[in-house]
Amino acid sequence: MYYKLSNTAERSRIERRLGLSFKHPNLYKPEVVINGLIETNVSIVTAEQPELISLGIWGILPEEYTDEWTAFQNVTNTLHFDYAGITSDLWYSRPFKHRRCLFIVTGFFTCYLRDGKVYPYHIGLKSGAPFYLAGVYNVLEDGFITCSLLVKKADDFIKKFQNVGDKMPIVIKESLADIYLDDSLRPKEIKEFLGQDHDNKLHATPIEKEFFNQNISYDSMLGPYDYGNLPTDE
Repeated sequence: MYYKLSNTAERSRIERRLGLSFKHPNLYKPEVVINGLIETNVSIVTAEQPELISLGIWGILPEEYTDEWTAFQNVTNTLHFDYAGITSDLWYSRPFKHRRCLFIVTGFFTCYLRDGKVYPYHIGLKSGAPFYLAGVYNVLEDGFITCSLLVKKADDFIKKFQNVGDKMPIVIKESLADIYLDDSLRPKEIKEFLGQDHDNKLHATPIEKEFFNQNISYDSMLGPYDYGNLPTDE
């Protein structure tokens, strides 16, 4: 399910909240739905330039890769990896060890199955403020950054609003961002860090089923929609 994200925050709000500046400010624009199945950019903070907000293509590619992004995604979807399954023999173990990044989002999405129908939820902070998700990245020979989310087993909060999968993105608190990006951490230490549970004060909102339409996106799509028979976090 984690092939869509949301980042509706204005550039000025992101910079104020995180205390960082965009490397290419004129290229940023808020997006209600960021669809990773289409080659698209996301805002990230990299271990190499933690003082700046960079743009990365969502869906990591090997460093030496020179073919089209879509060709590689047709072979293997790299929008996200389960951090617990990353071992040293996998090609993306090196970015996990040396090139970690933080996705900047205002939300991600889950799905809930009830009575033969699926319903989408938007998961974010109640304030609508931007926050970080754990990721990894590579820099290609042409200088473009490609990146992927890391996911873990869903916690009890997410399980209330997602029963068609058992994974979730990993929220990184701002106060812990520097630790996550620290290149001196060993893989075992990184996994221990990612495995810790934190109270991230997330909020779940059921949204309109037009979310499932790949070609529709509008500002009010993320507003609460009352289906009358779904779990809430109120």
